[in-house]
Amino acid sequence: MADSYSEPGVFEGADPKECEAFVATVRRRGLEQGKHRDNEWMAVFASSYLGGDALYWYEDLEEDVQNDWSRLRPALLARFGRRGKNPSVTPSAPTISGSTPSTTIPTPAAAPPATIFPPMVRKGRLKVLDSNRKFHGYVAKSANEQGLYCLLSSAPDPALLVSFSAAVDGPFGIQVIDASQNPQVIDILAIAWSSLSGGTWMEKSEYVASLCSFSNVTSKTSWAVEQKVWKISKDGELSAEYPKPDGSAERLQPRKIITQERIWWYRPPAPSDHHAIIVFEDAI
Repeated sequence: MADSYSEPGVFEGADPKECEAFVATVRRRGLEQGKHRDNEWMAVFASSYLGGDALYWYEDLEEDVQNDWSRLRPALLARFGRRGKNPSVTPSAPTISGSTPSTTIPTPAAAPPATIFPPMVRKGRLKVLDSNRKFHGYVAKSANEQGLYCLLSSAPDPALLVSFSAAVDGPFGIQVIDASQNPQVIDILAIAWSSLSGGTWMEKSEYVASLCSFSNVTSKTSWAVEQKVWKISKDGELSAEYPKPDGSAERLQPRKIITQERIWWYRPPAPSDHHAIIVFEDAI
């Protein structure tokens, strides 16, 4: 059934007609899934199909534009549509008038453009270590009915594959990918509070969160979920900074349940036993 959905294809911002077709296809996909009035879902879905110049442009946008299709859509059309591609008109050079003949003031030569290095996109797996950095498995790509990624895999093949732009100053977003598909991006990696909505996750420290498929959780539940929460250290350790209602953020602690071979995320103070470390492992 999912194969019949409209697929936008990766939009790189090369052509105005491509931009118009991309916006139209995203709209159709929203209508097909009953999400056309959900501006956050539409924006996240569209962003997962951006590449090239369009991706770098998107990463420079304000977060409230990134997460609102009603604002992202006109921004896309203004930047990459027909109007956005019109060459700028260079104003005529000013003249000095007086009793002497007019003298044209030469326009200063433009400075050479600075070299811009695009952020490197990293692709790989999420490795689970204990507090002594002993290997305990990978986050598995098999999700439950609600789209939670809480199971572990002892081998790399069944592991979840993800990608992100390494140069982005956190918090940033992580994409779920399938190397066998084109485009490879199939979803957004998020953190959800199982069976909790709004800010109720703050009421008790024993409440647990889980890695999840953003599209599955938002389409099937009303749980509290956030997708732009990730930070990564120089040694590859992944952390989650979950936003609080007051605008601050709370760092969540991953914890491995040995008897269930599962990984959950707790608020501080998390139980000290079975603390886990999630490390990104480059794989592709």
